[in-house]
Amino acid sequence: MREFDKRGLDLAAYQAEIFKQSLIDTESSSPIFIRRFMKSKFVQKLDEGETYLLSLDTNEAFASLDKQYGKSVYGKIKYSINEIHWIGYIYRYICYTRECPSRLIYKLIKPAELRNVYFAYHTQSEEWVIASLLEANHLSEEDLNPNIRLKNAIRKRIAS
Repeated sequence: MREFDKRGLDLAAYQAEIFKQSLIDTESSSPIFIRRFMKSKFVQKLDEGETYLLSLDTNEAFASLDKQYGKSVYGKIKYSINEIHWIGYIYRYICYTRECPSRLIYKLIKPAELRNVYFAYHTQSEEWVIASLLEANHLSEEDLNPNIRLKNAIRKRIAS
């Protein structure tokens, strides 16, 4: 597990701002935006955790998403500004501290689940949130550990 340092805070705040700005800059629903973002090439830069690779300008993110996917007007559900900001922040916090790719975290913890727990969880510590989410999804910290995931993938590959 990596310490949530200044770089992690900058990345989490940046991703939260991107998510919040999506309410204005995109016509697609919040779940569609989040899915596209969490599976994008752009988010891989955030996963690398190097803030010097990014301008930390939200326009960079939207330009990259539009280039990769094109414009989308699909879906109607828009999360509240507070919900989507927190979802962006907590996703990045998990990815940064657990050194997990966004695709994996998105696969394990869906935005609808985060939205459903927002009111109860958003005032809690990030570590409490992670522990509660893992428990609710019958997961453990081992499921997020990159070394254990690699070992399990190798074992699975050898077994098949």
